[in-house]
Amino acid sequence: MSDIYHKSLNKGIQIFKSLSKLFVMAILLLVFGCQKEEDTSAPFSVVSTNITDGAAQVDVFSEITVLFSEDIDASSVDENSFVVNKGQYSVYGKLTCSGSTAIFKPAKQLADEKQYNCTLTVAVKSKSGQSIAQDYHWSFTSGVEPDLIAPTVNENIPADSEIWVFTDSKIQVSFDEAMDAESITSSSFVVKNGDTEVAGSLTYADKTVIFTPDAELNTGLVYTCIVTSDVKDLAGNALAEDFEWRFTTIPGELKFSEMIQPIFTDQSCISCHGGTQNPDLREAYAYASLVDGNYVNIASPNDSRIIKQLKGRHAGFITQKEENLILEWIKQGAKDN
Repeated sequence: MSDIYHKSLNKGIQIFKSLSKLFVMAILLLVFGCQKEEDTSAPFSVVSTNITDGAAQVDVFSEITVLFSEDIDASSVDENSFVVNKGQYSVYGKLTCSGSTAIFKPAKQLADEKQYNCTLTVAVKSKSGQSIAQDYHWSFTSGVEPDLIAPTVNENIPADSEIWVFTDSKIQVSFDEAMDAESITSSSFVVKNGDTEVAGSLTYADKTVIFTPDAELNTGLVYTCIVTSDVKDLAGNALAEDFEWRFTTIPGELKFSEMIQPIFTDQSCISCHGGTQNPDLREAYAYASLVDGNYVNIASPNDSRIIKQLKGRHAGFITQKEENLILEWIKQGAKDN
């Protein structure tokens, strides 16, 4: 009887131990086995923007690019979730998404030197359905539109093919915009007769270059002027091509019949000085009337009566160049030729 009791007791103890183990395992399964695995993946976020926050002098032709931490749900990116403003005004453009990148291309170039504010809202989602944790903001300031246009010559003096240019003349070129003074040198602004270069000095101011020869030009010669494409504007744009022109200086001897008398005839001076008023500037009488009537002063050409009258009460009746031709003729001795 005692043996049977002990055997039954031992068996009961073993069963209890087995049940206890099963109970403990069940409790452990309930506590730990039903818990979800912890999500250790990084949250969906903005990694970088091509234009950083606070950037200045941003190219006015820029696109705005955003890189995210994972691929984007393209349908979540629109004008309400990717917003670009200039002050209180919305900036319109085209949005595209590719992989983890979103790109905003403005419909037109950015305005010069303006602040732009950009916002990505929490409506932007990844393909897995995650949203960014909070609205993402950044701003930048635009630069100015780059000057890509080549400068041009507005005016050149003497003019191309001009004749009877005075030997003490300065040569000048005016441009349509401010130029880089350092690009204007004796190599980029050349004056020559044939293959012989004319020595002189260059000055630049107010879009205009002036070449002053070291000595008077020679009479009766053709001079060639060249402004090369090495000349540049302040943005570094060069002339599209060399600018070249020619002029001819006055003859060594001015002929009264060919160069002086026609001035009086062409300007209709004879309508008043046609025989009733001195000097008589009709073709057959002009030379004698000017010389014998003391209208020219060979010893002091600038004091000649004809020159003083042309600068005084007759100012504007003829051009400055024509006045200079008359003065030069007097300087050469006021010859009847």
